[in-house]
Order: sequence, then C-alpha cells, then structure tokens
Amino acid sequence: MSLLRKVTAGVLSVAIMGSMVATTAFAATSKSWNFKDSSFKSLGTISSTKTVDSLSLYGTSAKTMSIVSDSSDSNYPYALSLGGSGSSASSNRYRCIKVPVTKNGTNVIKITMKSTGSSSRALAIANSNGGVFTTINAGTSVSTQTYTYTGNNSQVYLYSTNSNINIYKIQVDSSGSSSSSSSSSSSSSSSSSSSSSSSSSSSSSSSSSSSSSSSSSTAASGKITVDGSGSYTTLSAAYAKAGNGSTISLGSGTFYETATTKISKKVTIKGAGQGKTTLNYSKMSKGDANRGIQISGSGVTISDLSLTEAGDNGIYISGNGTTVKNVKITKCNDTGLQISNGGSNSYIYNVTSDYNYDNKTGGENADGFAVKLDVGSGNKLEKCYANYNSDDAYDCYRAGNAIKFINCEGNYSGVNNGNGNGFKVGGDYSADNHYLEGCSATGNKLRGYDQNNNTGKITLVNCKGIKNKVNFYFNTPKNHSCGPHTFKNCTSTGGSSADVIKNANCSGCSFKS
Repeated sequence: MSLLRKVTAGVLSVAIMGSMVATTAFAATSKSWNFKDSSFKSLGTISSTKTVDSLSLYGTSAKTMSIVSDSSDSNYPYALSLGGSGSSASSNRYRCIKVPVTKNGTNVIKITMKSTGSSSRALAIANSNGGVFTTINAGTSVSTQTYTYTGNNSQVYLYSTNSNINIYKIQVDSSGSSSSSSSSSSSSSSSSSSSSSSSSSSSSSSSSSSSSSSSSSTAASGKITVDGSGSYTTLSAAYAKAGNGSTISLGSGTFYETATTKISKKVTIKGAGQGKTTLNYSKMSKGDANRGIQISGSGVTISDLSLTEAGDNGIYISGNGTTVKNVKITKCNDTGLQISNGGSNSYIYNVTSDYNYDNKTGGENADGFAVKLDVGSGNKLEKCYANYNSDDAYDCYRAGNAIKFINCEGNYSGVNNGNGNGFKVGGDYSADNHYLEGCSATGNKLRGYDQNNNTGKITLVNCKGIKNKVNFYFNTPKNHSCGPHTFKNCTSTGGSSADVIKNANCSGCSFKS
C-alpha cells in the first residue's frame, strides 16, 4: 500500500494590463503515514535515524523509540512508541519525528495518538532549533488532534515534552502556491485555493498586491456569532454586541485581537476546539494592563479554544463561578491563567498553559497558573497541565483560601530569573489548607512541591515528584507554626537533593533522605 496520497487541485488566475501577464497556481496535497504499514512495522526498536517516505524518526542508542503492537483501537493496531521525552534541537535530537510540510503554505497537521499513562501528556510541535510552536494534548484514549502550521520551514518536529506517547498516524493536508510573472505590474488579481482544509483561512488566499498581503496577516480567518447571529472578526467586537446570558460562538480559524476583552456580563464563549480556534494577541503591545480576557462578571464560561501571546495574562479572573475548560494558553507575557482579587468558585478543567515568559523581569513572574493574592473560596483545577513556564507551573502565593488541585501536572518550570517550582503552595505566611491529589511535578529547576511559608495544613494524596532539584520541600516557617500536613502514597523519584518533610503525618510514602 502506498503511503502517499496526493490530490491536486488547480486554479489559474490571469490578470492582463496591456501586454503584461501574471500567473499564480495553487495546489492542495495530502500525505499520510500509518504505523501499521509494513515499511514501519519492520523497524522494531529505533536507535538511530530512520527515514520512511520522507518521514524521519530520530532515536539514539540511549534514547530509543519503537514500533509496537497496540490494541487500543482496532483501526490502529500498531503505533510508534516515543518512549519518553524528546528534543528537536539540531545539536541534541532524539525521540522525535521530522514531518515534511509545505514552506509558506497552510499545513493542517493531524496526529492520531494517545498517552500511555493515566493522564494526558503534551506533544510539542517545534522547529529544528528546538523552538516550540505549540503543544497539543494526547489524551488517555486514541484521538486525532489537529494543528495548522503556516511558516517558512519545510519541516516540523514532533516529540513528547515529558512521558511516553503512542502515535498511530500522521497526516498533513497542505495548500501552497508558486508564482511567476513576466514583469512587475500595477494591477493583479487573486484566487483562493480549493483545499477544503484551508478554505476558511485568509492566509491561504494569495494576492500579489502588498495591501492584500498585509491584511491577510491581521484579519480573522473565521467568523464569530452572538447567539447564532451576526459575523464578527474579533472577540471584543462580538462581546460588545452580546447581552447577559448570550453565547458567543467562534468558528475555526485564527482571530487577531489587539485589545483586552473585559467581561462583566454572564456569557458563554465557545470555540470549535483547541487547535481549531485561536485567539492571537501577537499584535498587542506588552504591558501589565494588556491581558487577553479579563473576567469580573459571574457565571462566565470559556471553552474549546487556544489563546496565544497576550501582552500580560492570557486569562485573568476576579469574578465568581467562572468555568474554563478545554483551553490551551501559550507564550503570554505573564501568567497564562490567573485567579486573584476575590476570584471564587472557579472551575478550571483540562487547560494547558505553556511557554509563558515575562520579558520585563527576565521570567520572574510568568507562571502556568496562578491562584494567588487574595482569592475567594471554592477554586478548583482539574486535569491541568503547565509546561516550560519561566517562573512556576502553579503559584499560590498568599492565596487566602484553600485551593484544590486534582490530577494536575507541573513540568520543567524555571527560565532565567524564574523560581522554577512545580506547585508553589504558599507564600507570605498565609494559612491556606490546600489539597492536591493525583498530581505530578517533573523536571522543575528548583522544587516539585514547595510549601513556601504556608502556615496552614496542606494535604497531598498520590502525588509524584520526579527529577526536580528537590521533589518535596515542606519546612517549618521561621517563627511560625504550621500543619500538621498530610501525605498519603506520595513518591519521590530522581531528585538531585534530599526532600525536606517536617511536621507532617505520612503514610505509604517514599521520600529521598
């Protein structure tokens, strides 16, 4: 069976002024790799670079990948098992996949995969220098996740940011253009691609005029409706027309936002899915007031979208009863999602917050999630994932009320001036009885779990610290009493320094002394 499936559609646009002729040809292609095919099954353990039909698999003798039999889904009996975390950096490339894409085209990358663990895991999509464009979640069952890449690279790289992921199939649907003209002309015409995967994207439409090219980089590629009506190109414009109780629906595509959407009404904001709907704030200036979405109202719901490059926080919550679910936040100039200033009864579910970095302080403030500085009661985070943030994964500095963390992960925190904690569960001697269950902290620069002068009683159940400098650090604050804390079935693995556990009741735990 051939691994290559190509469908080519052409549209020829001709503009004539006098004797001058300009032509532009557009094409759409689709290519897929299924690891059940015999050309992959024969690879077995991959300990060096292997290339099959332009798809390159990078393994080393110390960090192998392998083709494995997997009965998770009858449609995909074989998978590429990544084996653990990887890297795409040219100087140290391992456990990663090089996927060919169309340079300067629109590439819809579809990855069928699943986490091999009990919780979701992050798959990075990166360039050859290790720079990450985004991460997408591999869930605990087989599913296909989608990311649209448009850039000047002719390949992208896939690798796990932490633990093993099985990948069953990769498909790239591309639309691109090649242009030629007999001479420059003051007049031109344009035509859009017939590729169904990118027909809604303004970046897939090509024009030889500079004004059209400029607008395509700033316009939305989909549309937004309020209660099923209207057509808006920004969330801010749609919210201005929404009444209390309205539903704002964002279609597939990228929406370029330049102003904070300040929400004081009860609204539901729903996208078409992570990786399908993106709020892009890259044209917003950086500054403390330039948040992406700021919520002061009650009963607000945000779901099924991605948000990137806000000038400060991606989402900031001070209202009551906010729900954020199935959202990805990345590359903001401060903490991805923050709850502060009385924010209460928030439910944050299946939210990923990655690669946030604040330039102003050299990474000292940007966390994945922050629930801090005088929050109200009832805040809960469940199945949330924080990776590669410059300060901490989760920051509870002077929270003022107890917070629940259920099955959350905090990994690889700490860049430049950032502290580098996984779960910082205190600060300023506030007495907050936080509860953590089923959480894990891996590879953080400083500590996996840090009491940070919390004078309350902290409970950790079935929590894991893995390869942090110190996995667990719970010390008695100077001149203050605290606890007793409760630790149940917690494990410490591979920390470079000993754990510190004081004034705690422990059962079924394994710490490093």
